[in-house]
Amino acid sequence: MKNKNKLESKDYLTIGLYTVVNLVISIGLSMLTVPFLVWAYPYATAFVLFFTCPIYILLAFKVGKRGTLLTFGIISGLFYTIMGTPFVLPFTILGGALGEFILSKFGGYRNLKAQTIAYTVYNLIYGFCNYIILAFSAEYYFSTMQIEGALKETYLKYMTSPFWILVAVLMLIISIIFGCWFGYNLLKKHFIKSGLVSK
Repeated sequence: MKNKNKLESKDYLTIGLYTVVNLVISIGLSMLTVPFLVWAYPYATAFVLFFTCPIYILLAFKVGKRGTLLTFGIISGLFYTIMGTPFVLPFTILGGALGEFILSKFGGYRNLKAQTIAYTVYNLIYGFCNYIILAFSAEYYFSTMQIEGALKETYLKYMTSPFWILVAVLMLIISIIFGCWFGYNLLKKHFIKSGLVSK
């Protein structure tokens, strides 16, 4: 008997497509924040996530199967590896795996609360890879990320301050909560109602 909760070829194609769209939009929005990083660094990631969370929520509910978030994380990590930051991949895999555990234990794959918590955990782990690598070797981090000059000082200021790290974490969590809620309302209005996505 066919396992309806197992990813199929079409699901992998869907996940791949949505992940690429998410990455392209993330990079585009991140580039928009660069001129403002001197004073807005702790809020930049939250800004990007608010607009990309709806993409993930649409993906999660459209596929609605175990392994979606993990596959999303693997593809994202491989993309950043190709772009020259291989240290990201282990963190996106770990974040995806923990997110999958949350989804399997607390609410399922088409549950907004469970998806919001899982995606928050994923992004906290994925986001903290920067802080961890910076703590181990600032030289490697900045050379790999191709950050230099005044921007390097900005990163050091915000990424080594407990206060600003806490602000960044809180903003990330708040942004994901509202981004997922916004995405789910768009989903209900335009996709679930039309029957394109199951509840």
